[in-house]
Amino acid sequence: MKTGGAPEKDLTVGFNSSMKLMKSGGAGTVYLASDCSPFIKEKVVKAAQECGAALITDKTMAQLGAMCGIDVGCAVCAARN
Repeated sequence: MKTGGAPEKDLTVGFNSSMKLMKSGGAGTVYLASDCSPFIKEKVVKAAQECGAALITDKTMAQLGAMCGIDVGCAVCAARN
């Protein structure tokens, strides 16, 4: 996993964009920050289960932000199929 700079893979960054990708069936892997809010966690876990995407929850918001190539934390991002 990269630690900053260019984003890894083809990632959709953020809650709304990731939820849209999951609902369309286009998400293969979903990354959920271990320190995100319970509201986000509940919604993302349910959507990932419904679309059959792999769910990875071992990174913090800061780590996901770096993985996505952004300078702020990220609660959720999704990699396309």
